[in-house]
Amino acid sequence: MTSTTTLLIAGALIVIIAVRVRSRRKRTAQLAAQWHHLQQQRAHTVGAHLVQVVQVYQRARRGSKAVISWCDTGLRQDAWFWNWHVPPGAYLLVSGQSGYGPHNRNPSVLYVHRHQVHTWAPAQAARAAQRLPR
Repeated sequence: MTSTTTLLIAGALIVIIAVRVRSRRKRTAQLAAQWHHLQQQRAHTVGAHLVQVVQVYQRARRGSKAVISWCDTGLRQDAWFWNWHVPPGAYLLVSGQSGYGPHNRNPSVLYVHRHQVHTWAPAQAARAAQRLPR
């Protein structure tokens, strides 16, 4: 290999690395912005609660059955999301009603209609917000 070829290959590698780093930073900034938006909505939406989708255990035509974790208490609860397939790990700002769940005879299932999801952020958003300075 000539020195010119080596320089061209090294230059191409530097460009590829720079593009990937910039792309990753941009994605991290977008995720952090989603997390901050969610937190702002949380502060201004009376009666809404922040939950995280721990596991989606059924995707049906009319919605999703999932296990959620209440972010304020860490307690877990079954939930039914009408007309929405919730992403696993997502953080959701919701206002719903608890009731009897006939599918598993659970007396306390959180029922959430699509309009009761005020905003949401992907699972990676909280970590991205921690990495970026405010």
